[in-house]
Parts: sequence; C-alpha cells; structure tokens
Amino acid sequence: MGVVAGVTWYFSRDLPKIITVADYKPLGVTRIYGNYGREDALMGEFYKERRYVIPYEKMPEVVIRAFTSAEDDQFFAHSGINVASMLRAAIANFKAGHVAQGGSTITQQVVKSLLLTSERTFIRKIKEVIVASRLEKNLTKQQILYLYLNQIYLGHGAYGVQAAAQTYFRKDVSALSVGEAALLAGLPQAPGKYSPLLNSKRAKERQLYVLRRMFENKYISQGQMTEAAAQPIKIYRDEDVNKKYAAYLVEHLRRYLAEKYGEKALYEEALTIHIPASPELALAASKSVREGLELIDKRMGYRGPIQQLKSPEQIEEKLREIRLSVIDNRVKFKVLLPDGRMDPLEAMTMAGIKSDRELLTLNSVYQAVVTAVNDKKKYTSVMIGAVPAELPLEKMLWAKPVKDEKNPTAARGDPTLPSRVLAKGDLILVRVVEIGEKNITVALDQEPQVQGALFSMEAQTGYVLAMEGGYDFGQSEFNRAIQAIRQPGSSFKPVIYSAALERGFTPASIIVDSPIVYEDSESGKWKPTNFEEKFYGDTTFRQALIKSRNVPTIKLVQAIQVSKMIEYARRLGMNAQFNPDLSISLGSASMSLLELTKAYALFPRLGRRVTPIFLTKVLDRDGKLLEEQKPGLVAASPVVPVPAASSSPIMAPEPAVSASPVPPALAGIDAYPVPGDPDQVMDPRIAYVMTHLMKEVVNYGTGHEAKNLGRASAGKTGTTNDYIDAWYMGFTPQIVSGVWVGFDNQRAVGHSETGARAALPIWLSYMREAVKNYPDTDFTIPSGVVFASIDPVTGKLAPANASSAIREAFIEGTEPKERIDSDRVNTDAGDDFFKEDIE
Repeated sequence: MGVVAGVTWYFSRDLPKIITVADYKPLGVTRIYGNYGREDALMGEFYKERRYVIPYEKMPEVVIRAFTSAEDDQFFAHSGINVASMLRAAIANFKAGHVAQGGSTITQQVVKSLLLTSERTFIRKIKEVIVASRLEKNLTKQQILYLYLNQIYLGHGAYGVQAAAQTYFRKDVSALSVGEAALLAGLPQAPGKYSPLLNSKRAKERQLYVLRRMFENKYISQGQMTEAAAQPIKIYRDEDVNKKYAAYLVEHLRRYLAEKYGEKALYEEALTIHIPASPELALAASKSVREGLELIDKRMGYRGPIQQLKSPEQIEEKLREIRLSVIDNRVKFKVLLPDGRMDPLEAMTMAGIKSDRELLTLNSVYQAVVTAVNDKKKYTSVMIGAVPAELPLEKMLWAKPVKDEKNPTAARGDPTLPSRVLAKGDLILVRVVEIGEKNITVALDQEPQVQGALFSMEAQTGYVLAMEGGYDFGQSEFNRAIQAIRQPGSSFKPVIYSAALERGFTPASIIVDSPIVYEDSESGKWKPTNFEEKFYGDTTFRQALIKSRNVPTIKLVQAIQVSKMIEYARRLGMNAQFNPDLSISLGSASMSLLELTKAYALFPRLGRRVTPIFLTKVLDRDGKLLEEQKPGLVAASPVVPVPAASSSPIMAPEPAVSASPVPPALAGIDAYPVPGDPDQVMDPRIAYVMTHLMKEVVNYGTGHEAKNLGRASAGKTGTTNDYIDAWYMGFTPQIVSGVWVGFDNQRAVGHSETGARAALPIWLSYMREAVKNYPDTDFTIPSGVVFASIDPVTGKLAPANASSAIREAFIEGTEPKERIDSDRVNTDAGDDFFKEDIE
C-alpha cells in the first residue's frame, strides 16, 4: 500500500484541477442568424470544432446506451477505471512492444480529452487513471456522460452527438433511430476509418458490432437489433451553410468579427450574430445577379464547348460521371444499405424519384454530351447523364461567333445550322426549358465570364438587406460590391446636379448644350461629347440629367468650380480619389458600389448621411450583449437651417462655356453639415428635388425600364467609356440598391451594354422581391418645396391647358416666374423622351 501511495503522490504533483460541469466551456460555433436573429434563418457558421452543446436531459436513452455499449459497457458500475480492460490492453501492448491498444473507460476518455494531452505514454496513462478516479468522486455519472457526449470527435468536423446527428443525418439527436445511434457510437474509436462517407463497408461492420453489444447488454431486443441492422440509412453530404445563401456577405462579416473580436473569439467562443439580411432575399439577390450576368454573357457570343470527347469510352465515362453528379445534386443524400454499399439508385427511390428523368428540374443547368446533330430537322440530340434531351436551333440562336484572342479555334458560331455551333462529342452546358410527357427540351448555356455586384440597404435605417460580390463565390472570393474600385460614369451625375442646385441652379435653368474645347496637357485638346454624339442647344437642367447629357454636366461643374465640387462630394461622405479637373463631370473618380449606394441614400433620407448596418447584435455564449448597432433616426420633418451669407461666391464662367449667367447661390449654402447634427449634410429640399428629378429619369429617361417595378422609384444609369462599366443606382422610399456590371480586367462588356441594358434589369429583378415587404408609398416631401407646371423645352411656366406641361418640383422661391406664350408650346416634346440616349 505504501508503494501505491508513493506512486500516486509522485504522479499527482502536477495534475490539473478537476473540473465541474460549470467549468465546461468547450470550443463552440459562432452562428449568424438572418432576419434580425430568427432562429430558423441560419446563414453562417465559424468554428474550429463544430459542436452544439446540449444538456444531458435532452440526450435520448438510445444514444446513451449505444455509446456505453460500444465504448464502456461497465460505465455505470466502475469508479472510473475498468481493471479488466486495462489488463487486457496491457498484455496486448506488452506483446506489441509499444502502446497498441487502449483500455480506457468513458471517464478516462473525458480526462484525456479535457484535462490531459493525448500522447500515448505509460506516464500519461498513470496520470489518466489517477485523474479519472478523482473525477468520478466529483461528478455524477450523468455529468460525465454530458461532458463525453458533447466533447467526443465523430468525424467530418463534428464534435459531440448533436453536431454529428446534424452532419450525417440532418436531424436533431433526439430523433435518431437505433440504427443511426449505433452508427454514431461506432465512430469514436476511429472516425475516419469508420466514416460511412469514406468507408461504408467498415462503417456497417462497426454498426453491427455496436448493435450486437446493445443486444448483449439487454438494451434492445433481438428483433430490434435485426430490424436496425436491415434498415437502410440516409447519409447526407456535408453542406457549407456559409455558401448557401449569401457567401459574400458572410465572408464580409467574418472579416469584421475577426478584426474586432479576434480569431479566437470568432472560431472558439460560440458568438451569436443577428443580421438584417434574410435567407429569402439573399437568394433573390444571388438569382438576379447570376441570371442577369448570364444574359449579358450570351449577348457576347458562344465560346465553344467545355471539352471535345473523342472516343466512345470517353463519352460513356463522362455520362456516368454526369449522372452521379445529377443524382447527388438533386437527392442530397446517399443510402447505406444492409450489405454496406452506398447505392445512388436506392437514394433516388427513398427520395420518391422513380426515374432519371425526374431528377431534372425546370430552369436548372446541367452538363450534357452532344450525341447527334441534325441540320435537316434543325435540332441537336444530347444526353444529360442517362436522360436524352433535344436542343432545337431556336434555343441556340444566341451562339454567335465571339473573338477569343487566347484560343481563336475554340469559338464557333453562325447559328443558322446546328452543325455550325455544335458537334458530336461536345461537352456543353444546357438549361432545361420544358419537360414534356415524352421529350425534354433544353437550351444551350454557358458560364459567364463577365462579373457583377449588387448592394442593397434600407434607406431610412441603413440595414443591409443584400450584398452580392460576383457571379460565384466558389470561383472568386473577391467582393466587387466593396473591394472593386471602378469609375461610376454618369451615375455620379446626381451628386453634381445636387451641388448645382445648392449653388442656385433650378430644374428649369437653361444650359447651352454646344461644342466645347479644352486644352489638355497630355492629349493637346479635349472635345467632350454627349453619348449620342450630338448637341442639343438650349437644354433645361432637368432634361440634361434625365437624358444624361455630358456637355451640360461639364458646364455645371465648371460653373461650380472643380475644387468646390470635390469639397461637396467629400462633405457627402465620399472618399474616392477625385481628379482635380473637369473629368470628374463624367464620373472619372473611382469608387466602390457600397460608397456610391451610400451617396444615393442621401436622397430618400432627405440629406442625411447613413452608415450601412451589416449586423444588429453580437451575443456571447451566455447571451450577454457584446455589441448592438442601431440606426440613426431620420427626422420626419427635417429642419432647414437659417440661411448664412456665402463666403464662397461663384465665379462666372467664360462666355464660351455657357450662354447663361450663373445663378446666385442658394441661401444657406454654408449651413451644412448642420451644427450639432453632422449627418445632415444636404438641404432636405435639394434632396427631394433631386429625388423628383430621378423619378423623371425613370418616367422619361434612361431608367425607364424601372417603371416596371410598379411603384414609386428614382434612379440613374451609368456607363463609362468603351462600355467598360455599367451601373444602375436606384431607390424607393424604403430601399436603396445599386448594381455594377463589368470585367475584372476592365475590358469592354460589349457594344451597347449600357447601364440601362446591363445593370438595370438585375436591379429590377431583385427589387421586385425586395419591395414586397414594404408599403407602396411615395417619397416624403419636406417643407419648402413647391410644384410648378413648366414647359419641358424652355423651362418656363406652361399654360394651364398645355398637354406637354411637366409638373416639376422646386425649392420655394426658385420656381420660374416667366410664362411661355401659348402659341410657342411644343406639344410633341413629351414624345421625344424615348427617342434619345439609352445609357
């Protein structure tokens, strides 16, 4: 006894403190919940060990019995050590000459996992025995099982039985069957070796062993054992929730949380994050961006097949590969059969799918192999795995030649005959467009190379509703919504025109749209033109914006002065690098989509700056609030500051620049930001007048497709030189959203791929879903705004009976005073709005 006591004392000197259940703080999972924290709206997870701790009371009896049968059938009888098991292991280790077998009880496994290292030495084993005995004296058997079943590693990143139940079976641990519980209980000894996804036969053998031990321990009957052994089990593939809904948004949040709280807290401390974005709207944003980019890409032409399969063997192998991929993507799980095989056909049957044909869904894209090309009947036969389909000529008419400088032989084209586009053995992408009783019809498809981004937030709160940073996060993690710095082109014009309103211009001001020439130190002379390469003479301020005219905009900036224009943009919160020259008139300053969207939010917010709110709450594992982000309130009736004398009088431009004198600056020009309210950076009246003008961009100008939203909206298109960037920035009273389209290498998107054609359809598709949760209202009109009926050509007051009169918003006191003669009214002016600029 003295020797035993001495050995115990010697090895007990540096043993760790025995933990209590309250001390158990394992590595946890940080989870992101959408819709302001809705529990069924999980959108992201970060962890080193995927573990969901559950109390012992919620662990079903079948799970406890399965694990004790597999790992320690004397658990409830021993005091932490099973001497017989240890002797058996000692003999095996002596014969092997090294530690080859363990005789650890569940208590010892808890000690090894939580309190000691996992090294396989005799000294550590002695310490393990001592600590296990002490642990049994301090904790109940139920508490030890609580630690064990939450701590144990069960393969494929799953720690604990709850995470394992969700990983393998997509269900809560409380819903596990006897067979499923036995399968999990067989994993602790070697999670990789007995994984049903990696080695199904060994997994089945191990499950049968556990079932037999459960029967021998009288936990289940022979009938239950036989039934569980014969039961096919659904095994799900691991799904990355971070990429399921809003991959770019989740990654942005990950970076923010890691920077603010540290990676240890992010990956280990089980934080809970609430965000405004919802899974439903995130999917709508992704769908809108992807479908929009696919349409743009098709307008560029067909780049050829993915691959040309030369031999029948290659074709057969590829079709088999496609078939398995189609089954996996549709069924989402595999089936472990009683003989240990994983059978995809059985998975189809259990999913209620009777044939390969039923695997295909409308509007889904699949790989297919061309099996025949029939020019006479003008269709192509393809196989999608084991499913035949027809590709008629009219479903590939977009496949015109495209110039590919890197691979000029890859591109085919001239879709007057199928054989001029496709050939037998081509591996292509097809989209299912019709599933008939006999035939399946598909359309030729291809993955786009052009990129795009979308950013959307609530106008009045700044809550971020959606952010898409590209076509596919899996291919490129570069977030083009916040990381891409691009020229906004004409979508910057509302900033310029709002500055001009502050300097005294009105929607009825006349600007001469005529040729101008500037000396340029690099190119000698700069001769700016409009998009249509025409000049229109006397042009109203409102029509210059609605039609996105370049020359009048340049003259406005010269009247404002470049330096003052840059100061104004800075005041609004724009941090872009502005060139100190007139090129800023055409949107030459590069900025992110996020930055431009923030600027546009000023208009529905009546001049108040907004900070985008990506998350609303951060909680620790105990529910303690670590961070809360709330929106700044928007006053229902913003106060217009008392006018102050301007310290910066406007210099009149040279006569060659404008035939009209520069109007006096608006009273109160130097009052912003408002003292004591730094977020009020624009006169509310100017914000509304600009909103009204951009409503007219939608009603009469380059953004007219946005009328299809069916409710009040305002916006502006943007297209840079050579069609390199395409933008649409638009908003309703509740939501402001922006879309950018372009190539990462800044090459042309394509001829006529303007903001109106490339970006606006994406915006419209997304906004149709986004506005559904908001009332159909119009924009708030602040005090100090009046309306007047004016002639759209001259800007003068129109006669009461003029059919072409436009109801325009003005800051009170700046509305036109001169009335046009009734015999000079242009009754056809309104018809011209749709005949010009398509930017």
